[in-house]
Amino acid sequence: MLSTTPPSDRDEAARAVLRRNDRGGFTVPNGRVYPFQWNWDSAFVALGFATFDLDRAWRELETLFEGQWDDGMVPHIVFRAPADGYYPGPEAWGIQRQPLTSGISQPPVAATAARVLHGLSGGDSSRIRALVPKLFASHRWWHETRDPDGTGLVTIVHPWESGRDNSPDWDEPLANVIPQVDVAHLRKDLGHVDAAHRPTHDFYNRVMTLVEEAKALDWEGGAVARKLSFRVCDLGIQSILLRADRDLLTLAEELGFTEEAGALRGWIARGERAMPRLKGPDGLYRSLDLRSGRLSEAVTCAAYLPLYARTALQEDALALKHHLEATRAAAGFSVASSDPRDRRFDATRYWRGPVWLMMNRMIADGLAAYGLTDEANLLRRDSGDLVRQNGFWEYFDPSDGTGCGGPDFSWTAAMWLSWAGSEGNGQALTTL
Repeated sequence: MLSTTPPSDRDEAARAVLRRNDRGGFTVPNGRVYPFQWNWDSAFVALGFATFDLDRAWRELETLFEGQWDDGMVPHIVFRAPADGYYPGPEAWGIQRQPLTSGISQPPVAATAARVLHGLSGGDSSRIRALVPKLFASHRWWHETRDPDGTGLVTIVHPWESGRDNSPDWDEPLANVIPQVDVAHLRKDLGHVDAAHRPTHDFYNRVMTLVEEAKALDWEGGAVARKLSFRVCDLGIQSILLRADRDLLTLAEELGFTEEAGALRGWIARGERAMPRLKGPDGLYRSLDLRSGRLSEAVTCAAYLPLYARTALQEDALALKHHLEATRAAAGFSVASSDPRDRRFDATRYWRGPVWLMMNRMIADGLAAYGLTDEANLLRRDSGDLVRQNGFWEYFDPSDGTGCGGPDFSWTAAMWLSWAGSEGNGQALTTL
């Protein structure tokens, strides 16, 4: 049902979500379902804070990098305080370091967010100068540890690293992971969220088997990248990293990080040369199973991200324009996380169909860069309407806009403040 909340109150409601989920320098995605600090959540949350508290926005990124490993990896979770209502917690990962963290990463959005914050900082470069070496170490980890043969295609070793946890992209490669554990009884998410919205027990058994494989390798980066049963070049990570490389290069050049800038240029060139390997015969991009050498059968919301990365051709943009038209006609709201015409589509189950506002923002940024401004504006309107109708849910059913997952979700509130909210406060960050 359409909300009757006045627009000005909706902006304040979004700020209130971020304040409620603020744990003193870092933000939890949602207090009940996700009680820790998540990697790419924090990058998007920083953009929301930047519309009303720039210092707090910087702090979000700075606390995230307090969990960075010595090899440069930024973990996907930083476990800052005990929380019994979440599985898998730090004991399941078995990592002996402080602060406690998970053993895998997530899409590297941080450099892009940092460039936005720097642009709002009025010439004060002190905080970005302190952050650039940490951002560079993170990118080096992706390009070297996770691309050990220098192919230009980076590897993920766990579906959760993609951020699109149970996307149809992973059905084929995950089918080759033989479950060695049964963790159904350990799950806590089903006590907070409708089971129809969440991944299956079989999925959890397979992905926790991957954690056990990595633990057996003592989480050594090179061995993990080469030996785990799941090794995929995720189109999402590949594209988001390339875009973040470009943003970090801009910062490095401006601030005089000459050596880092040279390395970034090389990584960008190598990644661009490799991108055609991810294009299917229909002209649409997909993820690549590095074990089998096969592209995913599924075309998901990640297909649009080469536009965000600025690596696609204009003809690719036109193909994606037509794909967007067809999928929106089939779904209702855009962008459905998986093609509504696909047999694997599920309108409410996590990454198998629902709309996610931070994905819409990246996709709209890419569409606009290729001159598809009407389509970019359409995504912004769809995103705003979803919030206006239902509030700040984790994700939304594309068929009718119903909110799914967790309520009062930080990155949804942040996307409203920084992009989707038409009323805004005059400081909305309309582009990335």
